[in-house]
Amino acid sequence: MAETRLYGVSSGDGNNGVSQMFADYYVRTNQPWRLARLAALTEFKLDWIERARDALNVDGEADYTIAAVIYDPLDQEECEEGESWGDNNGAWRIWEVFPEDDPREGRPLYESIEDCFGDDAALVSDED
Repeated sequence: MAETRLYGVSSGDGNNGVSQMFADYYVRTNQPWRLARLAALTEFKLDWIERARDALNVDGEADYTIAAVIYDPLDQEECEEGESWGDNNGAWRIWEVFPEDDPREGRPLYESIEDCFGDDAALVSDED
């Protein structure tokens, strides 16, 4: 298990990207992979969470950056000739989780995943 440390969370899309200089919020945890999945899934209404979970790709390294990515809009069918929306536009949504030593002032800072997500923390187990 990773050591408990502070992680920044930033979100964006394939065109605008995400910024590690301007995290949306910070969470102290030893479960950065769980944090990445929760950052993504909790942005969706309950009836879309399973679809988002199926479309979510998570990759990276906890010491650098973990990226949770959904390449295609969840409500869109394939584009012409079998190409996906992401093939033409980049990722639809991206959430990055990265270690942070000095959080930016004025951004929310949570002392745990449960503090950040409340009951929604149960959407992703420790083993996911």
